[in-house]
Order: sequence, then C-alpha cells, then structure tokens
Amino acid sequence: MESFTILGSVLGCSVCVAVGGLVFAAYKLGVFYQLFHKTETKSPRHGGESVAEVLRAHGVKFLFTLVGGHISPILVACEKVGIRVVDTRHEATAVFAADAVARLSGTVGVAAVTAGPGLTNTVTAVKNAQMAESPLLLLGGAAATLLQGRGALQDIDQMSLFKPLCKFCASIRTVREIVPTLRKALAIAQSGTPGPVFIEFPIDTLYPYHLVSQEFAVKNPPKGLMGKFVSWYLNNHLMNLFAGAWETREVSPLPVHVPQATDDQLQKCIELLSRAKKPVILLGSQATLPPTPVEDIRKALEDLGVPCFLGGMSRGMLGKDSPIHIRQNRRDALKEADLVLLAGYICVVHPRVLGVTGLCYFGGQKLKGFGSTGVDWTPVIAVVGNDACWSQISREQVPILGSNVACGLFFTDYHTVADGYGGKGYLVGRENGEQLSDIIRKVQKETREGRATLLNVLIGKTNFREGSISV
Repeated sequence: MESFTILGSVLGCSVCVAVGGLVFAAYKLGVFYQLFHKTETKSPRHGGESVAEVLRAHGVKFLFTLVGGHISPILVACEKVGIRVVDTRHEATAVFAADAVARLSGTVGVAAVTAGPGLTNTVTAVKNAQMAESPLLLLGGAAATLLQGRGALQDIDQMSLFKPLCKFCASIRTVREIVPTLRKALAIAQSGTPGPVFIEFPIDTLYPYHLVSQEFAVKNPPKGLMGKFVSWYLNNHLMNLFAGAWETREVSPLPVHVPQATDDQLQKCIELLSRAKKPVILLGSQATLPPTPVEDIRKALEDLGVPCFLGGMSRGMLGKDSPIHIRQNRRDALKEADLVLLAGYICVVHPRVLGVTGLCYFGGQKLKGFGSTGVDWTPVIAVVGNDACWSQISREQVPILGSNVACGLFFTDYHTVADGYGGKGYLVGRENGEQLSDIIRKVQKETREGRATLLNVLIGKTNFREGSISV
C-alpha cells in the first residue's frame, strides 16, 4: 500500500511539473497575452512609427544615419514627424555627430545604423561617447527574430559587442516592446553618469504586418503532426509579434535621476575646504549638465576663488582671462594640493597616481593603388558605377514606405579623388558617352605605363532585385 502511495505521489508531481512546463511555455510564446490583446492584421502601421513617436516626445530633433534596409522604417517615420534625418557616409560618422549633438545641446544624441557591419563600424565612436559620458542612443537593425543565430544576412551577436560599451542594451522581441524600451533607454542614457545606450531592432519588428506575414509563409510545410505544429508555431510567433502593437501607450519622458549631494556631504565639503591651504578643483564634462546652469557654477567658482583645472566640455567655462583658471602644470599642482575637489570628472586612482584615463586612437592608411608616391602605385583600373543613390535600398523603401529619405546622394567626383591620390581619373556621362572607346584605350595605356586609373561612370536607375527587401 505504501508503494502505491509513493507511486501516486511521483505521478502527481510529474503531472504538476508537466502542467507547469506547459503553462510556462504558453506564457513565453505569448499565448496568454494574445487572449487579451488584439493583433490588427489589417493595420498598415509599422514599428518605425512607434520609434518616431517616442523620439519626438523626447525632443529629439536630429537622427544621424547611414541608410540600410533593416532600419528604413525608422528613418521614414522620423522624417514624417519632423525629425531631421542626416545621412552620413560612414556609420562612425553618424555616431560621432550624435555625440556632438548630445554634448552641445544637453539632450540625447541619436544615431541609427543597419545590422552587422553597420553596427561594428560604430564601435570606436560609441566607446568615445562612453569615455566622454555623452548621453547617446544607438538604434541598430538586426536579423528577423526567428533567424537570429541561423546565418541570416549580416547576423552577428550584437548584444555581446555593445554590453561592455553601453549603460543599457536591449533587443526588441515584439512590436509592443518598442515604446517602453525606448523610454527606459532614453532615461538611463541621461541618469546618473550619462552614457550611450543601445537597442537592436530585428527587421520583423519594424515592417508592417502584411509584409512580415509574407516572410512567415511556409511554402512546403512538413506533412502530418509535425507540419501542423510548425505551421501553428510560425503563425503564433507572427501573431504574438504584433499583438497589442498599436494600443495607446505613454510616450513622454520618464524621470531622469540626477545625483545630488546630501546636506551632510555638502557640510563635510565646506569644512574640508575651509581648512585647506592649497585646494584645487578639477571640473569635467558633467559639471555642465542640468540642473544647475553653467553660469551659476561659474559665479560660484569665482566667489570661492579656488584654482581650477577645466577638462572636457567644461573648457571655456571661466573665460580666457579668469585668474582662477590654471592651464598648465596640473601634475605639480595635484602633488602640492592638500585638497582636490572633483566636479563632473572621471577619476581613476592608482598607487601613487591620481589622474584621468583617456582613450587615444591613431590610425592611418593609404588608398592602395592610388598612393601619393610612385612606389605605392598599383596599375589597376577601377570602375565606379555612379548613380547618386543608395539604389538597392531606395528601390524598395520608396514603394513600401513612400519616402526616399537618406537614399539620395550627389554625383561625387570620384575621378577627381583619383587625381588627388596621384592616379588618373576619367568622367564618363551622357555628354561624352560616344567617346567611351577612346577613353578606355587611354585608360589601358595609362595602366600599361604603371599608373592607376579610375572610370567614374554616371549611370541611370535599374529595377534589379525589384520586389525584395534589400537585407
């Protein structure tokens, strides 16, 4: 009898574990959420619109980018709500520009780049923002939620790359997460010690339902029970992706935590300063941040009359003729000081050293083939098809989203660049197209003589790959 009791207990526990597992799986798959929140399959809206709404509500005026199919909905939506989309020629430049906006305006700088190499190109600029304590929001494209880790185009582990560089990293898994995640990220970027934050957007969280659903369609599903399960799983994932996506949500800024000294800390500082004979104040970028106006800080420093060293964005705070501004011999001053006050300053203490850590980057390379000396010349013929557009992106962005934002370029004078590097450049357009044979013979002659050449060929538009999203 006892053995039956034990067996019954074991079976009961097994059933409980099984039921609990099913409930947990249903929760993770969004089954319960879908019971109470509608999926609007007919809605033309897309996730980029949610991004734009939050950015506008937070006073963002500029979005810096280098266009890519992964992020086109964000760019188009931002343009429609009045955010100026500034396209650059390198992803690092986009982040550096966003960093500059953050430093000069006191608001969050925002950059959006495409997946994979688009994001890896930003690493130096993001690290620079981290070291400078700039509130920066980096928006990155990513492979579709079901294709991550499966060899999709430009799919890499982006989260691991940016976690050491950013205060906050998040990967959007459903459209309904966009608004709360963005609000949280923007608040974190400005709270405490400001710094960069990163959000990755899988492509299926940004495009409209009718387009995403086409990618989820199974052409030849397995037959039998497995086929039914695969079809259910894909359909459930799609429905959960958009469940509750367009419900009204608060988009206004969350409270920003600004560290404030307590009364006891202020009193202790006053006592230390009153007893000090050789005090020194080091001011950094954070001293210029809200809530205290820079002018009030300047006046307080002048009233104190304590010698000051200025660094980062605090440079210039005291004016060029201030008697308390010390420009040189900081090391000697710190050695002799009996009190050092840090205001918005990065400080790392090592044995016998009190100082500031910094990141320096030096790099240089020659455009091989168009070098500045005869030794570096490589006799190559470079042909540039110049259509003054990111056509592969524009070809789908315009009919799907209705805007060519960030895709239009100018006809760059690449032939002049080749001349500047010591090679020889030729421009080929409608005006001299009939002379193409003669130009090619000249190019071949230049190359045989050991000179690198470039043909800058102005071309028209094509419908190559029309109908497919270029990701």
